[in-house]
Amino acid sequence: MSTAATPPPGPAQRIQAERLKYPGLLPREVIVLRNWLKLHEGEYQSFDYNVRAGQGTDPGPAYAQDMRTMAIQNSQKRIDAVAYRGSEVTLIEVKDRATASAIGQINMYSALWQPTVAYPNPPILLLVCNRIDADVAQAAAAHGIQVNIVPSSFAELASTPGT
Repeated sequence: MSTAATPPPGPAQRIQAERLKYPGLLPREVIVLRNWLKLHEGEYQSFDYNVRAGQGTDPGPAYAQDMRTMAIQNSQKRIDAVAYRGSEVTLIEVKDRATASAIGQINMYSALWQPTVAYPNPPILLLVCNRIDADVAQAAAAHGIQVNIVPSSFAELASTPGT
């Protein structure tokens, strides 16, 4: 009879409760968002996470309606967080290291954002990250994207022997 040791929990398991609260975020992104919320959560009235945007892809009438609905939902884009303050809405993209692709993502979300409640102004675009290089910061500014850099430690994700 084999008595293989249970491997220690990985980074995703160590922060599982938070990953369930913020679906779609990688473990490092969860920590960045958590740290940003500590600083800014009180500035907003409410938040939604993993918000679907866009039409998605319909596989067509050859599939049962429940399968079509699931395929559409699974292929829609996902906004990491949407923050609400009065008549303002802020679309938030979270990254450990912000790259050019983050600029494209948040611009796409802005184009696809269709709230069920009318807002008088276009959404505020916010890139929350742990680190960003000067070129990406410059491109974000050129696109009207606000950047909040939140220094974050990822020590809690490190493997710990014997646990």
